[in-house]
Amino acid sequence: MEPDHMTETISSRMPTPEEVDILDLPSGEPVMILTRHTFTKNDVPIEFARGFHAASRFEWTYSFQLPDQ
Repeated sequence: MEPDHMTETISSRMPTPEEVDILDLPSGEPVMILTRHTFTKNDVPIEFARGFHAASRFEWTYSFQLPDQ
């Protein structure tokens, strides 16, 4: 199954105690959550991923070509 398109969602929230330990977060720092769903050309889901990141160390950049009109 070959990937064709994906949807990504970025959100923030306060971390769980386990995330505080894993990311070595200072008190009061939120986490950024990146959720990705990847699909085939026929919209069959083939991948799901979720990552959590320290907000102070998180950066996300997109680069893409705009279609001709």
